[in-house]
Amino acid sequence: MWMAPKFEDKMLMKRYLRIAFILIIGSICLGIVIINFLPNIWFQRHLNKNWNVSEAESPGEPSSSQADRLCLIFALDGVSYDVMEELHTEGYFQGFYAPGRLVSTFPSLTRPAFSRMLIGGKPFGYERLYFDFEENRLKGFNLVKKLFLSETEPLDYHPKLHFLGFPGYIAYVFPDKFTRTAIGSFKKRVIAFKGTEFIAYMGISDAIAHIEGRQAQKAFLKKISSMLDETRNELGRLLDVVVFSDHGSNYVRNQRVDLAPVLVEGGFRDVTKLESPRDFVLPRNGFVSVAALYTHQKNASTIATLLADIEGVDFSVYLSGQSIMVNGSAGVARINRRGKRYQYTSIDGDPLKLAEINKRLMQMDQSGEQGFILADAWWQATKHHTYPDPLHRIWEGLHDLVQHPATLLVSFKDGYAFGPAMFDQPIISSRKGTHGALLDTHSNGFLMCDFMPVKRYNLPETIARLLAGAAEAKQKGLKIELLN
Repeated sequence: MWMAPKFEDKMLMKRYLRIAFILIIGSICLGIVIINFLPNIWFQRHLNKNWNVSEAESPGEPSSSQADRLCLIFALDGVSYDVMEELHTEGYFQGFYAPGRLVSTFPSLTRPAFSRMLIGGKPFGYERLYFDFEENRLKGFNLVKKLFLSETEPLDYHPKLHFLGFPGYIAYVFPDKFTRTAIGSFKKRVIAFKGTEFIAYMGISDAIAHIEGRQAQKAFLKKISSMLDETRNELGRLLDVVVFSDHGSNYVRNQRVDLAPVLVEGGFRDVTKLESPRDFVLPRNGFVSVAALYTHQKNASTIATLLADIEGVDFSVYLSGQSIMVNGSAGVARINRRGKRYQYTSIDGDPLKLAEINKRLMQMDQSGEQGFILADAWWQATKHHTYPDPLHRIWEGLHDLVQHPATLLVSFKDGYAFGPAMFDQPIISSRKGTHGALLDTHSNGFLMCDFMPVKRYNLPETIARLLAGAAEAKQKGLKIELLN
């Protein structure tokens, strides 16, 4: 039988409801404060710090010929060549020569790409979270650092950044709020700078591409174009600008692919440390079109075969003796290297779509190297391919790109990506772009200058040559002329 609650119970319930109401209102107010003021607080604490050697520590005083000119080397995260070429055609970035493609590393991810482009040393892993075989554990994860990027965290993109315009992973939550403060802070920082070479990195462009897509990123870049014009007008000396990006983006909604269930069904264990022969570790970082899998080397072939049947997986690559095996939905092939030459051998099918190119290059080659073709010939033949410069990039990705390379790298087809299960949630799954795969749309960033033309296709190391040329010109007090 139902009984009416006592008077004391009603008073207690009202008290709880009042407390709950106050907490809800307080949370809403706190959220508003965070969204509107956190970007300004973060930029004041972090972006106004000089990430380079102080002027007092710089060797010698700049000559008068140096002091009247500034070289700005400006890295934008996740801007594809197609977007920048479109903007340039529409009249933005006036004064710049036409952009060229800058082919990223594989995986086409920020940490390895910028490290290779800027020669800042090898990053620990392909992304923040990676596996250390020697210590047998996942490393690199810290919730506070992931959200706010602690100011004491070492930078492995380049040791001498003057401006780090990327407030950690929180930029992927509030990209719009960080845009205004990032651009304003950048402009002030450049104008106040007294040196002759300013190296800057801004990652909010990638956050916008992931969350809001192509058109939103274009709108952001239009603001960058205006900001560069204003900076040039207010600087008070000549300005040479090199702008480039680390990789592209596919600018489409991507379906999350979960690799672990298939492997578990095949008799393997999804773990965080390798304790048994059939264990594997699969770090879940962001939402990208590549996965780095760590396991015992003897498992690589079996795992690659299992992964090849998963919808969305393009192919996996792994070491096999002195070779690299490519195993995907379109077949199996082997990559070998001899000095500066690469050999591509089809075993069953043609997973990298190189059969015709390989045949043509072998007919042209008269070196007697048994199918080993010079890396430069491969580059010239594949720089505009669906998989740009695939043999060299795959080889580097499993050997020299990071300090802790994966056992297998899994590249996904367009429209598919890998990441934590939270990306299945409706609010998050609406993300409108990603990168990481070997595909051209994911790999082709851009490069352009306002003082000389660049090549139509460029290797990642081109940026390092730009920096070296700028440094040499700085020492000699010359006008900076790069990419000779």
